[in-house]
Amino acid sequence: MENKKPLIINNRYVKEAEKPLHSAKNETGHAPYEATGKKVRITLVKSTIACLEDQIRTVEALGLKKLHQSKVVELNDAISGMLYRVRHLVSVEDIDE
Repeated sequence: MENKKPLIINNRYVKEAEKPLHSAKNETGHAPYEATGKKVRITLVKSTIACLEDQIRTVEALGLKKLHQSKVVELNDAISGMLYRVRHLVSVEDIDE
C-alpha cells in the first residue's frame, strides 16, 4: 500500500474518483449542432437598454450591435435557442436561395 497524503480542498477531504464520470469521446461524424441548410435574416428592432444581461449578451453573440442592423445566419439548434431567448427584440425572416 502506498502512503499518500489525503487530498484536501477548501478544508475538506476529497476522495479521488476511481473512473471518469463520462467518456470524453464523441461519436464519429456527430456534430453538436448540425446545420439545417436554412438561412434566416435576423434584424434588431428593439433596443437592449433595460434588458437582462443575458439577453444583451445573446444579442451580441448573434452579431447585432445597433438598431436595425441585420445579419444572415445559417439556422441550427443553437441559433434557434438564442432567437427564442430574444424573440421580443429581433425580427426573423426566411431567405430563399
